[in-house]
Amino acid sequence: MRKGKQAEYSKSSNGTDSLNLRVNFKLILIILFFACSGKTEINESESSEELMENEIWNPFIILSREENKIVTAKSDKLYKKSSEMALLVGNVEADFFNELGDHRSILYSDSARINEQNNNLRANGNVVVVSDSGYTLTTSEILWDNRYRMIIAEDSVMFTTTDGDTLYGVGFESDMDLERWKISRPFGIARDGI
Repeated sequence: MRKGKQAEYSKSSNGTDSLNLRVNFKLILIILFFACSGKTEINESESSEELMENEIWNPFIILSREENKIVTAKSDKLYKKSSEMALLVGNVEADFFNELGDHRSILYSDSARINEQNNNLRANGNVVVVSDSGYTLTTSEILWDNRYRMIIAEDSVMFTTTDGDTLYGVGFESDMDLERWKISRPFGIARDGI
């Protein structure tokens, strides 16, 4: 009985099992070939070209003019692509200084972009500028124009004076210490004497 089973096994292993293994192996290779050669779609927003080339945590940036520090800025992160402006993200703080290096005001925002060509700074999201003299500007976006040393807002603004008066308007221009300012289209109610 034992010999019969061995002979049967030997016959089976030499003949059909070997053929079945070769066929199964070829079938697996064909399936893998077609499975791996399929066209894969790449989501453009997740491609490596869209990612920032550099990411810096807790950066500290100094913008200067003719050896004089004009603006210092810090944030939680800085993202930078070689052909674009630096993007500061999270708890942005920018300090403004006059020609003598004296501190004049501080800016707080959610994010800011710095143009390396002209050292302009554009702050976005919950922007608050507080001058050392006590004025406060609140808006959604401002531009720090380095050439003219001006703070410019084109959106709605809320401006609070040192006397506690609050003025509203659309469009705003000022020097860096918020002492010489102009609201383009003011609106609201004012008390007598303003």
